[in-house]
Amino acid sequence: MLFPVLLILFLFPAAAFSQGIQERVDIDIVNVYLSATDSEQRFVTDLKPGEIILKEDGAIQKIEHFTNLALEPGRSLGEKGVPLTVAFVIDISNSMNATIHGQTKIDIVKSAALRLLDELRAEDKMTLIAFGETATQVTPLTSDKKPFEQELLFQGVELQNTALLDAVYFAMEKLKQEFGRKIIVVCSDGEDTASYLRFDEVLSNLVASDITVLAFGTMALTSSSLKGHYILERLAQASGGYAFFPTSMSMLERMMEKLRQGMRSQYSLGYRPGKKMDGTWRKIEIRCTRPGLKLRYREGYHAKK
Repeated sequence: MLFPVLLILFLFPAAAFSQGIQERVDIDIVNVYLSATDSEQRFVTDLKPGEIILKEDGAIQKIEHFTNLALEPGRSLGEKGVPLTVAFVIDISNSMNATIHGQTKIDIVKSAALRLLDELRAEDKMTLIAFGETATQVTPLTSDKKPFEQELLFQGVELQNTALLDAVYFAMEKLKQEFGRKIIVVCSDGEDTASYLRFDEVLSNLVASDITVLAFGTMALTSSSLKGHYILERLAQASGGYAFFPTSMSMLERMMEKLRQGMRSQYSLGYRPGKKMDGTWRKIEIRCTRPGLKLRYREGYHAKK
């Protein structure tokens, strides 16, 4: 089974000038982010263009650019020259007051968010969104980590229900106009009890966007909530992201490192689709000729006119 991980659609306008007359030319480039793991769940960082076969709606596409985004060892999640914008969506509802090995869920979530924050570069942007029954943008989009860290540490649990789906949609709205790679990091136990939006509504909007969800589920540390697990897993999968459900503090450490590795170990594939942009849904399939690999990529896009 193939798992999607990350497609962004860019429309690049180009201007052509001839005899003083300006002509606008639109070049439609579909850019697909891809990652691969082997049978031991290790990220593969040495794929070559000739090993990749990419199809759109069943038709093989010519890959016009192939970039290995695997970085040298360092403390950066993004690739050179492309800004990363991250919305940290933190659950502060009543259920996050439960304790795990002497720590509350909210404290574990804060710790996870701070570790990811430490990976961002000076030019990257972040925003903090806290939610219970409603979502609030605690800090505006900023490249300054200090106020973000202060506000994050001051967040406390409130006696409210959980509107997880509403919060994810709220974050999508805050990021949709940003350029470059956009990520929503959801830290929650996934137990939605108060959202106005339906699951299929949020899911369809997420699939149509160029935003990736990375979900950090705390429910697995204390319970076996199937519903909460499914919501976070499906949101991540639909957007081409990852969902993590640690069952111990030692597993939490390993999963945080895997998340960092996954964000660094990607490839960027670009192609011009053979059909006009007509607003339809286009399915993307990627196959690797190297046997035994599992690929993650976004499963499709809406061909915006």
